[in-house]
Amino acid sequence: MSKQELSKPAGEGLIATLSRLYERHQHLLKYLIIGGMASAIDLILFFVLYNLVGTSELFAHSVSVPTAVLFSFVVNARHNFKTNDYALIRFTSFCIVCAIGYAAGYAVIISVQQMFANEVVGANIGKIVSLPVVFIIQYILNSKITFRRTLSETS
Repeated sequence: MSKQELSKPAGEGLIATLSRLYERHQHLLKYLIIGGMASAIDLILFFVLYNLVGTSELFAHSVSVPTAVLFSFVVNARHNFKTNDYALIRFTSFCIVCAIGYAAGYAVIISVQQMFANEVVGANIGKIVSLPVVFIIQYILNSKITFRRTLSETS
């Protein structure tokens, strides 16, 4: 360590490191927070429709996911990736990515549900287990395709 590093308060190096990490990964962190809010919307709607209203798991999933998708697109486009160009193309791309996530999520729900004697418990646990799988798939696709910077934005 240099004399300059030794003279810094211990927290200053940590704050600088955290600041650099945030700068480097701010889209991921914001995507995670927005995704957490969208997941809460998704889960609440799914649990209400499936457990309280008594719909099928497919119907509950088919209502909860698109609602969360619309929320997520609007908030990510405006506040995270700050894109307002090519809105229809970006939304279409986002929906395609979400359809991929939808299919993967439903596959996880059904797979986990089959491991349980009680279908209701299995579907609820499967829904929770599906969230990180879908998050990873969708973040990679959306950050690389849907919300990528256009040539006019990088110039």
